[in-house]
Amino acid sequence: MPEFSPPPAPVRLPWWRWINWLALDAVAVAVAWLPVFAHLTGARLTPVNTGALAAGVWLFYMADRILDGLTGHGKKGRHHFAGRQAAWLLALMVAVAAGSGYWMLHGMRAITVQAGVWVAMAGLLYFGIVAASRWKPVSQVLLLGVSVLMIMGLVQQEAHIAAGFQLWRAIAAGTLLTVLFFGLRQQYDPPPWILVKKGLGGYLFALGVAVGPFSHVMDWDGLIRAAPVMLFAGACMLNSLGIRLWENPTASDPESLLLRRLYPWLLAAIGLGAAAEAWGADAWSLPLLLGVAACNAGFAVLHLLRNRWPAGVYSLAADGIMVVAALLAGYFGPRSLP
Repeated sequence: MPEFSPPPAPVRLPWWRWINWLALDAVAVAVAWLPVFAHLTGARLTPVNTGALAAGVWLFYMADRILDGLTGHGKKGRHHFAGRQAAWLLALMVAVAAGSGYWMLHGMRAITVQAGVWVAMAGLLYFGIVAASRWKPVSQVLLLGVSVLMIMGLVQQEAHIAAGFQLWRAIAAGTLLTVLFFGLRQQYDPPPWILVKKGLGGYLFALGVAVGPFSHVMDWDGLIRAAPVMLFAGACMLNSLGIRLWENPTASDPESLLLRRLYPWLLAAIGLGAAAEAWGADAWSLPLLLGVAACNAGFAVLHLLRNRWPAGVYSLAADGIMVVAALLAGYFGPRSLP
């Protein structure tokens, strides 16, 4: 009779890896940056604001990972875990959604709830776009359409231009144009969608964090395209992109090679852009902008240290940098309205 080798013994996951596998690091980043945006707008935070944001971010991340795990598109252990444990995770998500929804309706201003609903609808649209991008006949159409919209958002001037130098918008738009040019060439199949996807995800994350404080001042124009919000979205994008590159340092597919060449330029655009905007910013915007610049400096260090640490370290380190930067920004920010 043939001999069968026993199945491999399960690998015990270090406790700190569970922080990332359960998306608690993303929740920590959002909660840490919420007071920074509250200082920016002068809004007063309540526990329900923080709780609703934490619940919304956790639900978004777990839904994304469960979809990747069930469809086989996720390649990381966290995606496989979410796919295998989808049943109990979905039950927990329903309970969290119901509890946080009830808390929001009974403890949050109606205008903030309405703003949160709009962001949730944008999240559903994001999931639809990502799902459609996996269908090859429409992937290039989506790459073209979404890239053009993002470029238009970058090059559009603000109603009240900040004192900072906005060359960073041009560099970021030029990077998207580069991806678009190479992505529409035939040898890329599917096109390098990941940068655009991470850009959308970072922007949606920034909107989710900023929507509560901005809804108190009803500054929708400032929420959508203000430099502090867009620069923070850029830092979120670079966080996610960097983790992808650092966890797969030897990947040789065309998409990874292109992103590896473009990543330093994106770091320079967002980091120097935040520093330049901070040069002439007021006391309310300054802590957030310096926090974004600090995030990018930390990401640059991690990028230089790639290949030196185990893959699982980079996700926790990148999110840790964002949390520390937010805490420093909050500490040095203004304490009261003028």
